[in-house]
Amino acid sequence: MTFKTWTLWSTASAAVLMSATTAMAAPAPKPALAIPAGDLATALPAFSRATGLQVLADPVLLAGKRTPGVRGEVDAEQGLNQLLRGTGLTYVRNGGAAVLRPAAQKISTAPAPARRAEAAAPVAAAEPAADDSATVEEIVVTGGFANSLARALADKRKAANVVDAISAEDIGKFPSNNIAEALQRVPGVAITRDRGEGLFVRVRGLGPNFQIVTLNGRSAAVNENMRDSGQSGRQFRFDTLPSELVAGVEVGKTPLASLDEGAIGGVVDIKTFRPLNLGKNTIAASATASHPQLAGATDPRVSGLLSWVNEDKSFGALLALVYDQRTLRQDRVTGVSWSYTDTSTTLGKSLAAQGINLYPTAIRPTLEREDRERKGLVFSAQYRPTDATEITFDASYTHLDDHYDELTYSVDQTVSTLVPGSVVVRDGTLVGGTVTSTSQIGREVSDLAHDNLMLAINGKQRIGEWTFSGDAAYARAYSETSKPITRTRLLGAIGQTTFNMSKVDDDVLPSVTLATANLSNPSLLPFRRIEWRTNDSLDLEKAIQADAERPVALGSFTRVAFGVKFRERERTYNRADINFTTNLAGKYFDASYFEAFPAGDFLGEVGGSLPRTWVMPDPAKFWALADKTQKGTARADQRNSYFVSEEILAGYGLTDMDTQLFGRPLRGQLGVRVAQTKQVSAGHADNGSAAIPVRYEKTYTDVLPTANFAMDITDTLQARFAAAKVITRPSLADLAPRLTLNSSGTVLTAVGGNPQLQPFEAWQYDATLEWYFAPGSALVAGAFYKDITTFVYSQKTNIVVDGQTYQLTSPTNGGQASIKGVELAYQHLFKNLPAPFDGLGFLANYTYTDTEATYSPTLKDEMVNVAKNSFNLTGFYEKDRIAARASYSWVDDVLQDVGGAGLSALNDAAFGSLDASISYKITDNITAALEGQNLTDAAQWQFVKGGWFGGYTHYGRTVSFGLRAKF
Repeated sequence: MTFKTWTLWSTASAAVLMSATTAMAAPAPKPALAIPAGDLATALPAFSRATGLQVLADPVLLAGKRTPGVRGEVDAEQGLNQLLRGTGLTYVRNGGAAVLRPAAQKISTAPAPARRAEAAAPVAAAEPAADDSATVEEIVVTGGFANSLARALADKRKAANVVDAISAEDIGKFPSNNIAEALQRVPGVAITRDRGEGLFVRVRGLGPNFQIVTLNGRSAAVNENMRDSGQSGRQFRFDTLPSELVAGVEVGKTPLASLDEGAIGGVVDIKTFRPLNLGKNTIAASATASHPQLAGATDPRVSGLLSWVNEDKSFGALLALVYDQRTLRQDRVTGVSWSYTDTSTTLGKSLAAQGINLYPTAIRPTLEREDRERKGLVFSAQYRPTDATEITFDASYTHLDDHYDELTYSVDQTVSTLVPGSVVVRDGTLVGGTVTSTSQIGREVSDLAHDNLMLAINGKQRIGEWTFSGDAAYARAYSETSKPITRTRLLGAIGQTTFNMSKVDDDVLPSVTLATANLSNPSLLPFRRIEWRTNDSLDLEKAIQADAERPVALGSFTRVAFGVKFRERERTYNRADINFTTNLAGKYFDASYFEAFPAGDFLGEVGGSLPRTWVMPDPAKFWALADKTQKGTARADQRNSYFVSEEILAGYGLTDMDTQLFGRPLRGQLGVRVAQTKQVSAGHADNGSAAIPVRYEKTYTDVLPTANFAMDITDTLQARFAAAKVITRPSLADLAPRLTLNSSGTVLTAVGGNPQLQPFEAWQYDATLEWYFAPGSALVAGAFYKDITTFVYSQKTNIVVDGQTYQLTSPTNGGQASIKGVELAYQHLFKNLPAPFDGLGFLANYTYTDTEATYSPTLKDEMVNVAKNSFNLTGFYEKDRIAARASYSWVDDVLQDVGGAGLSALNDAAFGSLDASISYKITDNITAALEGQNLTDAAQWQFVKGGWFGGYTHYGRTVSFGLRAKF
């Protein structure tokens, strides 16, 4: 690009300023600068006059850009860096001039000229002649994915804290049902899946409960699990948010005082599209057909985006819509339960005499089918009448309908009936034998609905050197059983069965052989009951925030900011149950009350012999017989329902600093956040014979200092150091005074809450070295340590209710814990390879997390729900009209069976998944794409202590084809 295509700032014309600046004297070594925050195009001429440094830029780059200003005695280049902070612009030196360009540099797919490496960084050179022949070397990137990666690196490099990001190019053009699946490729981020779809995220190995999810910086309301009433508490369900509605996601791994507290893991901020940020009128649309192979269906997915801005770009409005259907099928073996020998009982003494310490008690093959329908909308309006004023309104709404149909049967290993001579024991574990068993056949049908709404308005006003902002937000997440859950159950004896348990490493299911019974016989089992349940959960969050900031020149300090925020959160959870038995219990029914088993290939992808078809109850037929006058137990409904509220008043103050250390630039941010939390938990406790209303109130205050530093060791090598105190509040469900009894299976269990829980508290420390060895490329290594002073874990105890003993799982506070780990990331765009290989690129990241927790004065072990190892490998190719990508994500074992958290708890085995896509640009505006998920057809396994089988889930591959258009 020649100089005549650029504009020089002046009050007259570009030509006048060019001639004036070439005649300027040499820049002063360290001029005293006093340039206030404001419009960048206005600030640059003042900067050039003060420093003598000629600055050139395309006027398009400056439109709407604001600078935080610069004050103090700094050299010209350091001052320009400060002036450009937060603008998304950087510069290269060409002779005596500084040429501005986007910070996300574009990397050429053409062979690189010899001078390109020199142009990538500021260098001293001879003053160019003031004519059209003087040129500025550019690094031009063709290919959206490479662009997004370069932009993410630029954001990471200039951020105050340790952060990673992905952009809409990255999300919209990679196989991903929702944002969680796109986030897998971010260093240190892994996901947990439900029915094959990404549901929650984990950062640096830590479980989803350690993360905060925000929407445009605002705390998001949370939908709850209605299907089986297993509540997640504060964990945002990513399956409710389609990827087409999102412009980008930023994962902050070290906190800033200005960010909401509550994340020991990371802050995941989801950013939606805004019209003035797009900057021009835009129309985009996509249509995709997906085929989940196991479900054998073809599902539609359509989306559209319309963005409009007026001529002077002072006002804009944007609307994005998405609609999709998804058909799911999962083949599972679940409900696998194990017990430890209790030598205080007669049975326990007999088992111990046979060398048995651990034995299985039940196994439950399950076929799950779902039909999901999801709708989403994002609306944004921005008004920027002047450079000093901006008002933004954001609205988002998603609705997810889910029809769920589950078929299952169980086989119980009743060890008290073990046939002598049939017992097989390995390493103290009963793994085989012949017993007399019972079986429960069931079918669960439900219709679930999830709504998620957020409305927010933000205003910014600059007055002199001060910038004031105010933000108000309302978030509502409502989940319900739009039609009640009904479970149709048959239960009875099935005679002798022989079992042989496997290990997860064997990659085969356990074997179960029925000696005489046939599970496809409708008259085999007597009817037990219809379990009927309604559920709803309302999560509300209201927040108001005020902030102020200004540049300063106080030694090394360049900016101060402070603010206050008030949040009010409420969770109301209701559950009601009825067991219908009249006219049903104990009776046998003929084939007219059953339907044919719907899958001829159930568990067909894995070895192991067990019954793979069985009778399927018709819920409508049995429901017609039920006595509708039966009522539920008010006491049980009261125990299951609760209300939890939090009022959080937080204030913060921070300052930016910019100085030198050992002659190298050092920048940083120091701050402190103080948060007071008032918590109310209300519900019912049970004294063993009655439900008693209870209400608990608690107030606690946290002082949370933060420090983040970044040092430029060389022009391409940057070091970061961070320290902070952080908290994670307990799950809202864990804080509830609730007690849920489960007698639907053959083992009596219970789940309870604990209103007295204290938050997780930790000091954390981070050190990172970032080498930006080429444009759009980097090698990053980091280490982190978290010293947790208190943590929460689950413990198991026995309780007696109405004379029956239940195994209760409830949360409690542990002692100290530590988390330490390393994070490695590599990203490279091979732009210097000869054609056609110059479109290649590669990403890789790996995270290692090691933990130790004190559960009692005599017991130390690892923390639960932490993955020790995880990695992601992504290769891609973009050249001309073709783009192709493949990504493999892997997460290590995730343990729950540690520290007394339930000695027979189920642990998740290591899991890896391969996704890939290939696209072709038919025209400049239309692209066709073929995508595949879980191409290796991987299944998820669970295990208990010793590696013995604990569960299996297979959801198969998904292949989709679609068209995308953008105008």
